[in-house]
Amino acid sequence: MPPKAKDGGKPKKAPAIIIDGVDTSEMTREKLEQFTLRVKEELDKEREERNYFQLERDKIRTFWEITRQQLEEAKAELRNKERATEETQEENEALLETEKQKIKHLKYEQAAAGAALRAENLVALKAAKEEHQEQELELLYDKRMLRQEMREKMLAAQDELRRAKLIHAEEVSNVREEFEERARQIEDKAEKKLQETKVELTVKHRTEIAEVEERKNKQLSELIHHHERAFADLKNYYNDITLNNLGLISSLKQQMEDMQKVKERAEKIARDAVAESKSLREPLEAAVIDNKELKRQMSNYDRDKAALAAKSKQLASLEKQFDVLKWEYEVLQVRFDRIRRERDELKARFSRAVLEVQQKASLKTALLEAKLKNLEGRDAGPREIQELLKLKDTQIDDLRYEAARLRKAHDDLLATYEAKLARLGVPKEELGFKPLKAVAVAGLAPVIGQGPAGLVTKDQT
Repeated sequence: MPPKAKDGGKPKKAPAIIIDGVDTSEMTREKLEQFTLRVKEELDKEREERNYFQLERDKIRTFWEITRQQLEEAKAELRNKERATEETQEENEALLETEKQKIKHLKYEQAAAGAALRAENLVALKAAKEEHQEQELELLYDKRMLRQEMREKMLAAQDELRRAKLIHAEEVSNVREEFEERARQIEDKAEKKLQETKVELTVKHRTEIAEVEERKNKQLSELIHHHERAFADLKNYYNDITLNNLGLISSLKQQMEDMQKVKERAEKIARDAVAESKSLREPLEAAVIDNKELKRQMSNYDRDKAALAAKSKQLASLEKQFDVLKWEYEVLQVRFDRIRRERDELKARFSRAVLEVQQKASLKTALLEAKLKNLEGRDAGPREIQELLKLKDTQIDDLRYEAARLRKAHDDLLATYEAKLARLGVPKEELGFKPLKAVAVAGLAPVIGQGPAGLVTKDQT
């Protein structure tokens, strides 16, 4: 066995003081001061957060007290309402009993009145029945008398009808004989007149035929004489033409040559005139079109003038509306600028908070890695490794708590921001970005966003 060390040997090394996973015995004065300042800042922040949570707790307690008081008041009011309802129900039941008694009395009175009325109606009905029977007997007697009278009148009418038929038959026979006699006389007269007319027309027709034949023969002789004379004149004329044509042919040839030259000059002049006409036709057509357009514009001038007046009024109204809309736009622009500044401020605050958490996490991770390296270098035992793992678990829980706190702060800020936007009447779609919500990842707590550095917003453009 090795010799034991004496008590008077080397002094024992002071135990290491570990704060927040950092061994302070290995730090210099400057590092200790920096570490102390940082710890103090964290302490101040923790105190601020504690005060904030205490204020929130007080607010919640106050709200709870107010709500409880309102609940008690509502219960008291409900009891009063129930009591009033019961009283009203009792009054209604008493009133209902009274009305039932009244209805019973009315039913009894109605039954008595109905019995008396039925008795009176029976007496009146019996009297009316007797009177009706008497009237029926009288009507039957009158009916028999009327039938007898009607039968007598029918017999008299039949006798009168027979006499009238006999008289009518006699008159018809007399009229027929007279009409037949007149018809025979008219037929004789018509036949006689027809024969006379035939004779007259025959004589007249023969006379007219003779006159037409005489005129025809006379006209034929005149036409023959006229044609013979015209033929002789025509023959003499063509003989003269034949003699004169020989002299004219030579003179006409010279004239044709002259005319050909004149024709060529005329054709040239005509071509020039046609070209000039074509060159002048387009300006003329344009002038005609312009003239039509000007006429149309003149015809539409009054209508355009009225439309211009209406448009002027409409323009004035639109200018007023434009001024109003411009003023509203300026107001909304001011609101939008203010909201944008608030958004930027909230975004910057959240970014700073996220950056701070990341820095804390990075620092703690670096410290843990350094501690782990030291333990590995010293060949740490299972107990130290267990303590280190426990310390890391504690730090991980702290980081998760910090992340949850920041997530809650983010959600609160987002809710406040949306409420303010709704109060100012600004739709979410006009912001130009979409707020990110907490995203749940399998096996982990919800995180805010999926971009680098935990960005809060994402531009839509």
